[in-house]
Amino acid sequence: MKQNDPWSLDAANQPARDEPTTEAQTPTTLEEVLLALDHKAAPVFAVLDGAQFDNLPQELMLGDFVSRPLYLDRGDNNPEQIITAPHMVWLDERPEKVTGRAPQEIIPALMSLIGQRPAAVFWQCPDGADALYKHLRGINMVMYPKAALRDFEEPQPAEADESQKPDTHTLVLFRHADANVLAQTLPAMDSQEIARLYGPATQLTFAPALEWASGRDWWRADRPETPSNPHRGHLRISMETVVRTEGVRLDRNRGRITAYLRRVAPDQTRDLDDATLNAMTGRYMNEARSYGVRSEAGMGRWAYLQLITGEKTGQDRSVHELMTAKEPRISADQRVRLLLQQSAVAIREGKA
Repeated sequence: MKQNDPWSLDAANQPARDEPTTEAQTPTTLEEVLLALDHKAAPVFAVLDGAQFDNLPQELMLGDFVSRPLYLDRGDNNPEQIITAPHMVWLDERPEKVTGRAPQEIIPALMSLIGQRPAAVFWQCPDGADALYKHLRGINMVMYPKAALRDFEEPQPAEADESQKPDTHTLVLFRHADANVLAQTLPAMDSQEIARLYGPATQLTFAPALEWASGRDWWRADRPETPSNPHRGHLRISMETVVRTEGVRLDRNRGRITAYLRRVAPDQTRDLDDATLNAMTGRYMNEARSYGVRSEAGMGRWAYLQLITGEKTGQDRSVHELMTAKEPRISADQRVRLLLQQSAVAIREGKA
């Protein structure tokens, strides 16, 4: 009799045997979580961020995974785009090919390929592969507020279009396969954005890097029971969501900079409790941002200078003139680095 149910076959393509009943264990690792999902009721797919691998298409081919790229080759044969494209990977290959592997084989092999990279997001989708693939292709680009893009320049409209009011948003690449990006973005989204992000999927599972993990080894985010109706067209990120996302990033930056200050300036931080030092760090970060500093390293350097000088750096007129000088070739982050170098020289020469 022909066997039509792939779930009744084990990895050796033999009738599956009933296993002895054992007490269910609570999953503790991402791999265990993925193995515990009901793949039969709702198939699960991995979306890997090609930008975090040397050559993801080649690695997937060598591992004999069933996968599809989410960026289509338009005939320009751009090798960088081909190599860095995100790929959707089947966690159950048996419906796709006769020799396909079950999740119990695929998941450990895929986790070995991913390693410690925050380079995968796992989507559970009852509607199956085709529906999810179409959806994922549709969120590769999102509408993002132009006001949140520091380097954005509005293109000059054609004469015939001069009367048209420009849109407040523009299309940008959305790295939804990067677990760190999702860890920052998902908590900040409103209900409509979340509905459009999930599309036909019911659950997202991913493991961001430690600094974004909020104390967890992995995240599982279920689609809300009563989701809003997703809007048509591209996922549109509101300015409010951008502000909330930036707040998530700044909180993370502040925690890292506070830890950095305790490490490099023990004498100045020894008598400060965590709340006081955290508040001081936040104030120093705001000062740095007001001068145009954007990198975490730049904000950390400014905070260090303020701390070791008893906040005299921020009161120094020459420092203010340097940080506000109209010299576009030297960024604010570079100027803070220069200040720190000058400070180190002054300390060595006994002038500070």
